[in-house]
Amino acid sequence: MNSRSLSLRLAIAALVSTWTTASAAVVSQTFTFPVGVSAGTVSDAGIPLTLSQTIAGSEITTLTEVRVGLNLHGSIAGAGWAGDLFVSLNRAGGATSVLLNQVGVTTLNPAGFGHDGWNVTLHDNAANGDIHFGQPAGPATILTGEWQPDGRQDPTSGTRSAMLDVFNGASPNAAWYLTLADLNPTGTMVLESWSVTFTGSTAVPEPGEVSLAAGVLLAGFTLWQRRRR
Repeated sequence: MNSRSLSLRLAIAALVSTWTTASAAVVSQTFTFPVGVSAGTVSDAGIPLTLSQTIAGSEITTLTEVRVGLNLHGSIAGAGWAGDLFVSLNRAGGATSVLLNQVGVTTLNPAGFGHDGWNVTLHDNAANGDIHFGQPAGPATILTGEWQPDGRQDPTSGTRSAMLDVFNGASPNAAWYLTLADLNPTGTMVLESWSVTFTGSTAVPEPGEVSLAAGVLLAGFTLWQRRRR
């Protein structure tokens, strides 16, 4: 085999290797959804508000992390009551994560916390810890920063079985539903906007697909060589 033939074979091998490696990349995608007063006012009568967004065409095939942004506060500045709110995220046909469940509510504090709301990012590994116990510096102000979701089905329980990792392993390409409910008649809340950030891997080809690609390239190279003789 001459040096030119060897170089071409090495180039083909490198091309297949590069294609295989690139296809296994981990990527993140953020989708932001403005809402506002007309569509985002949460009824003070306990009637749930559900907002839906359909994600299509994402290159992510397998989720490894989901983050949710919430900008939610009193319809009158300073008049919201955080401890009234329940918020969940559901993937159509799949799991549900509890983002907020009457923060501050315990067996000793049935009213929960009275701050005005949140402008936060929620993810399971946030350093600030459990948002159920997060309070801003002032009673009528907004909690900010990165926090872990509430995750509780029962606000007085320590069991957090509905974290955001319930979506891991699924595809982001689906309808997603954000549901909010004001469970007590104290203060009215408005969702200004929300967002989801999906992180996960793209499609990895089956070994047979890689072998087929390599075989086609090498067969073409061999045929080209024979025709030159």
